[in-house]
Amino acid sequence: MSVINLFQFGKGNIGGALIRQVAERSEALAEASGLSFEYVGICGRNLVVFDPRGLNSALQAPGGLDRLLNDGERTADYPGAAAMIDRLLQDPPRNLCVIDTTSADMTEVHLACLRKGVPVVTANKKPITDRGAAYEEIRRLGRAGRMRYWYETTAGAGLPVISTVRELVDTGDEVTEIVGCLSGTLGYICSRLDEGLAFSEIVREAKALGYTEPDPRDDLNGMDVARKALILGREIGYRLELEDLKVEGMVSEALLEAPSVDAFMEMLPREDAEYARRVEDGRQRGQVLRYVATVGDGTCRVGLRSVDRDSPLGSLSGSDNMVVVTTMRYCDNPLIVRGPGAGPEVTAGGLFGDLIKAARTLPDGDR
Repeated sequence: MSVINLFQFGKGNIGGALIRQVAERSEALAEASGLSFEYVGICGRNLVVFDPRGLNSALQAPGGLDRLLNDGERTADYPGAAAMIDRLLQDPPRNLCVIDTTSADMTEVHLACLRKGVPVVTANKKPITDRGAAYEEIRRLGRAGRMRYWYETTAGAGLPVISTVRELVDTGDEVTEIVGCLSGTLGYICSRLDEGLAFSEIVREAKALGYTEPDPRDDLNGMDVARKALILGREIGYRLELEDLKVEGMVSEALLEAPSVDAFMEMLPREDAEYARRVEDGRQRGQVLRYVATVGDGTCRVGLRSVDRDSPLGSLSGSDNMVVVTTMRYCDNPLIVRGPGAGPEVTAGGLFGDLIKAARTLPDGDR
């Protein structure tokens, strides 16, 4: 039996869902593949739970996960993620894998792990949308020898978007354009607009359902989609920085600069008339609104577009994501990847898949 030791940054919706999935699936996975995952550490903003002997027994006890995450060691002098990883890497457990489900600036943490040969499984887009030099270093270290860097969920939640694009490039195909709807949250908003609801009402609904970030501006400013577009652009060889992208948010600058979330939510109805007009204009032309990322001709741009209702993007509903990839091989009939694009369970499932792949690259994981 191969024991893979896990240290995870992030214990929020996605992080908690991943821990639950691993805990619930661990016995069956061990029997099926000989891989046993053992959590040795879970780290939040001001909480650390660490035991090199393992945490699984505590996690699998009734109410164990909630108890562990809520009653972990809280310290006034919490050193932060970089210092925490330095301590861990001084004497790392055998077959260690580090997981990042945060949205923090974790570039140096990822690099520290990779320099020690420790695999990183991440849903965090920031390190690979950091400056080009940092991205290139992560890419070099992540692909040196055995594959060490797993980031499928950074662009498509549980969908195989990055691996599909990477396989096309690695096999010598030339990607000429990638067009997609890459936000389950914004997809949900656009889908509800099709139904005639007011924009402000939809955003309130999405927030209440937990589809948006606690501050919906973090979705509506378009930067999450921009980072995903940049990741895909870099995968096909574009040398771009985040500031090179053309980004159109879904609300005006005045709303984005509101002094608080509450103030922003109160100001939202200002957008309703314009959205109603755009939806009606599109309807008369047989079109619908979609928030689209376009990667092609060496550039990336994201923004709200009207697309034909019967086109692939126009057929999307709810929070589904879609990526349409046109290449030299797939030119007359582009390759399409479509599926759920929002929800902690979906993203956690994608992370779990990457985790299993990462485990098999470790010395005891490829038996």
